[in-house]
Amino acid sequence: MANPSIRQVITLPPVDTVRAFEARDRLRATVNWTDMWQAEHARSFTVAKLLDLDILAEIQAAVADVIANGGTFEQFRANLEPYLRSKGWWGAVSDPGLTGTAQAVNIGPARLRTIYDTNLRVSRAAGRWKRIQELKGERPFLRYVAVRDRRTRPLHREWHGTILPVDDPWWDTHYPPCGWYCRCTVRQLSQRDLDREGWKVSPRPALDPVPFIRPGTGEVIQVPKGIDPGFGYNAGMASMAAIMRKAQASLANAAPLDLAAARATLNDIVQSDAFLEALQEPGAVVPVMVLAPDLQAAIAADTPIVLFSADSYRKQLGETKRSRGHGELTIADYRRLPEVGAAPDLVLQEDDQRLLLFKLAEDDWLVAVIKATKDRRETYLQSYRHTNAADVARLQRKNREVPRG
Repeated sequence: MANPSIRQVITLPPVDTVRAFEARDRLRATVNWTDMWQAEHARSFTVAKLLDLDILAEIQAAVADVIANGGTFEQFRANLEPYLRSKGWWGAVSDPGLTGTAQAVNIGPARLRTIYDTNLRVSRAAGRWKRIQELKGERPFLRYVAVRDRRTRPLHREWHGTILPVDDPWWDTHYPPCGWYCRCTVRQLSQRDLDREGWKVSPRPALDPVPFIRPGTGEVIQVPKGIDPGFGYNAGMASMAAIMRKAQASLANAAPLDLAAARATLNDIVQSDAFLEALQEPGAVVPVMVLAPDLQAAIAADTPIVLFSADSYRKQLGETKRSRGHGELTIADYRRLPEVGAAPDLVLQEDDQRLLLFKLAEDDWLVAVIKATKDRRETYLQSYRHTNAADVARLQRKNREVPRG
């Protein structure tokens, strides 16, 4: 049976907020919140000015409990405060070993509320993004919604009512929350909704970037005006990429123990909506194959997991449209990648880093080229295409066949 933790990651339970938070399974000690920048927060959990990983783990567990089971801030504080007091991370804390700074740091209810509010808002936004992607065929527009009371930021008030397609790049930086304690959200709309309300797609608001000097590094970063530094990213996009990285690590741990179960789990990943969502996110990587030990050994790879980058996916889409007489790849072809890796009809070795895996298709062949990195730590799907029998024969003459047991 597949590792339950892997199943939880890739079957995408109904509470997508929980799934998004659980993807942040690494603890990272930081002095400033901006030590981790934007999308890094989707992969790791941190609390600024807290270097003790045991305390950090306790806070992470408390946040996870609230996200999974509900609870008010008062309950969150009541459960956590006694522990923090016992560890010395409460009140005026001047221990550099705990805070990473020689200056006294005040830890109290306000700090806990920031931790509570930020993690819940970001995780909920990330979870909602998955549902937005699932429904964008029927509801292809998002409307920015601000609260519009005396606490609303001026620019957030201006953005209220902005309507843009779901895939418009403005949402890459302006998908709320857009700052500390930001209460803005989005509403997903259909064309019928727009017609009923008399609304139209808006002009894209200007970014008007403002320079921000990142503490600790001195790096100057351009942040869109009205966005708090560190919030100019789409938490949902970042979360999907983080989930795939977690799935990759879980599969790598599971494969040596139960290869068949790991492959069944991988197939679930590739058949899920999450697979296609992740391939739309720049910089994301997704697992697509679990190699048998003999093929892993043939290229001396450290891991049996073969990865596919979203950037390569977009590049291949362009290449297949210009292919010379070979059929274009379809989504169904990409969903066959686990099968190509698990049961190839022919395997050729081009060099000590590269294998060609062939699978018979209906009228031709699918060929996947996989390549280990120079340090052998990761293996990637380098190319994938349809080909014909004549091309297969040519490649057989050129490369060495890898015998299969």
